[in-house]
Amino acid sequence: MEAENDLLNLLLKSPNSESIRNIAEQLEIDHNFSYSKDGNDLQGVWELRWSSSNSPFLKYSPFIDNLQILDPLNLNGLNLLKPRGIKSIIGTGILIRLSYVNEKKLGSNLHMLVLLVLNLEEKI
Repeated sequence: MEAENDLLNLLLKSPNSESIRNIAEQLEIDHNFSYSKDGNDLQGVWELRWSSSNSPFLKYSPFIDNLQILDPLNLNGLNLLKPRGIKSIIGTGILIRLSYVNEKKLGSNLHMLVLLVLNLEEKI
């Protein structure tokens, strides 16, 4: 539990820390997660604060909201990136195809980029 708390604190206080990768990889090894047993737990909307990917759009930035919507049973996902604090949705949707790597890890491949513009402000 201490490593999980360390990781959460780093993600909140030092989101670009070099230590995050080591803690995350060790938690991945130590955790008893199994895709075939626990895959449903991944389904939902997550705020992406860190990724092992080298892709620049998955790097944390305090100016960007990065939401990841996962449907692991159908091996689909969507990353929604938008400027933080803007009421309208102006951003990028990145459709991804998930791939099974092993019982502890899913990979992802870019499927399609979509530019999103949606005004959420009320009309008076």
